Amino acid sequence: MSEPQDRRLPDDGSGSGSESGSGSGPGSGGVPPWDPADRPADPPSDRPATGGWQSPGPSASGPAPATPGGPTGPPRTPPPAGDPWGFGGPVSSPRPGIVPLRPLALGELLDGAFQYIRAHPKVVLGVSAVVAVVTTLIQAPFQALYGQSLETFVGPAGTTPDLARLSGLVGGASALLGVSAVVGLLANTVLTGLLVVVLSRSVLGAPVDARECWSAARPRLPGLLGVVVLVALVSLVAFAVFLLPAGLAYLAGATTLAAGLGVLGILVGAAATLVVSVLLALAAPAYVLEGIGVVAALSRSRRLVTGRFWPILGTLLLTYVIVLIIASIIGIPFGGGAAAVAAAMGTSPYAFVPLLITSIGSVIGTALTAPFQAGVTGLLYIDQRMRREGFDIELQRAAHGLA
Repeated sequence: MSEPQDRRLPDDGSGSGSESGSGSGPGSGGVPPWDPADRPADPPSDRPATGGWQSPGPSASGPAPATPGGPTGPPRTPPPAGDPWGFGGPVSSPRPGIVPLRPLALGELLDGAFQYIRAHPKVVLGVSAVVAVVTTLIQAPFQALYGQSLETFVGPAGTTPDLARLSGLVGGASALLGVSAVVGLLANTVLTGLLVVVLSRSVLGAPVDARECWSAARPRLPGLLGVVVLVALVSLVAFAVFLLPAGLAYLAGATTLAAGLGVLGILVGAAATLVVSVLLALAAPAYVLEGIGVVAALSRSRRLVTGRFWPILGTLLLTYVIVLIIASIIGIPFGGGAAAVAAAMGTSPYAFVPLLITSIGSVIGTALTAPFQAGVTGLLYIDQRMRREGFDIELQRAAHGLA
């Protein structure tokens, strides 16, 4: 391992998953990474009663109960030397699932995001494909509307755009952007909730069932939608606040100053938006798995990212580049085929058949890339907890109970 395995105490006692905030309520406990029904009963003093992924720590109720093998239980066969958890490997990095249970290197993060898809392709790709199909079916009519407005505005090649039809183009574009934003938020919420549950169980090598994952994630989806919307709003505000000076200068009549402040505001606002997005990148998995509130999830993400901002930023940017390359490789043949079909039929690229071909490519690309992106984010969350809170010890205990 080339990366430091830093272990820090959680800030302000935030290491515990029992943290609450606005948006949390009774019965809003986090999603456990394994099926509690299949897990051996823990001693009362060994774990909190709130459920979810909790940070390991000393019990406040007194010393740990006696281990089996004493007067009240049969003798237990000791595990092999150097392997106290019984995984058949070194104690420093047991690997019951898709990644070693220790702070992760970059390659292990990316590989783990692929491995959980390979381990459960029917659940992961099936859920992603269903969400992508529904999203595409909703967006396709608005894409066709925008395409028709664009062609009417531009007109035949070599002609001047018809400015009288500009309002129709703006209306089509606005409808497409609005529907895409709403549908995208809903789709991202459902995918994140389900895939984080699958990922959390894949880390422990636990069995994954689509129906059980849906049952576990469903109670958290309304609040998760709030997390996604709040992150988007905070990012938007972080960008817009730096454009205020340009707007005030324009209202005052200083157009030249307003133009300069506008350019500067766009640059600074984009940087601020990037910083905010990274600081809040782990809010969704924290909300699903820890049983905390919406606002508390944002605060939790900020604390986990602080001190590791640049490595997390680099990982997220690399993930985005990988996703963009994969989506382009998949989309280019479908886009070329749609253009060829449109030319052969003498129709618009936004006609039914060319649009259908393009949509199929979009569904395939989304179904393959969305799980990978969600997997990297989820593993970043787990990695940060292992680095800061010794969460790998808790996961090792859970995995040992499943063995």
